[in-house]
Amino acid sequence: MAQKKQSGGSDRRWLATLIESFETATRSDVRKAPCSRALLRAVRAHLAARKASPAKQGNSRFVRLA
Repeated sequence: MAQKKQSGGSDRRWLATLIESFETATRSDVRKAPCSRALLRAVRAHLAARKASPAKQGNSRFVRLA
């Protein structure tokens, strides 16, 4: 399925938001904030499911090399 091309302004806003999020995440006060174990488990489970899903469905854009 082809993705629709976003307008230039929308692309710039999206990129600016992404950069701002990364900058916020790298601040030491944010990185030192406690995070619940339950949240970490949920994130790990979500990422593991997303990692396994495309290969099982066969619709990944990336080629597995081994």
